[in-house]
Amino acid sequence: MANYKNLYMHYMDNQGIKYTDVRDNVVKVIYTGDNLKTIPVFVFFDKDGDPLVCFKCWEIANFKGNLMAAGIIACNELNKKYRWVKFYLDDDCDVVAQIDAYIDDETCGQECTNLVKRVVNIVDEGYPVFMRALYS
Repeated sequence: MANYKNLYMHYMDNQGIKYTDVRDNVVKVIYTGDNLKTIPVFVFFDKDGDPLVCFKCWEIANFKGNLMAAGIIACNELNKKYRWVKFYLDDDCDVVAQIDAYIDDETCGQECTNLVKRVVNIVDEGYPVFMRALYS
C-alpha cells in the first residue's frame, strides 16, 4: 500500500516546494495570493492508506455573531461560481474552503500540488467576496 503523504512530501522536496509536516497524516503548504497575503492549505491524508485526500484552508474570514447570514450568503455565491472548491462556515464561523479527491500513487505529488494550487487560486479570487460581506 502506498504512503501518499510520503509520496507527496518527496515530490515537493524534488520540486523545491516548502511545506510543514504537521502530524502523522497532515502536511501544510503556504502560498501567497494577490488578495490574501497568506493562504495555508492543509493536506489531510487518510490514516488507513486510502487514496482519499482532503485539502482545506480555513484562515480566510470569520463571520461570528450577527454576521453569520452574510457569511453563508457569500459561501453560496462562491459555491455557485466554483465547482472544485466548496466553501462553508465551520462551528467557529470560520470560512473553510475544501476539496476532497482520490489520487493515484503514480501521480500523487503532481495531483496534490495541482489541487493545493487550485485551492489557493480560488480562495484568493473569492477573498474579496468575503470582505464585501464582512464590511458592507
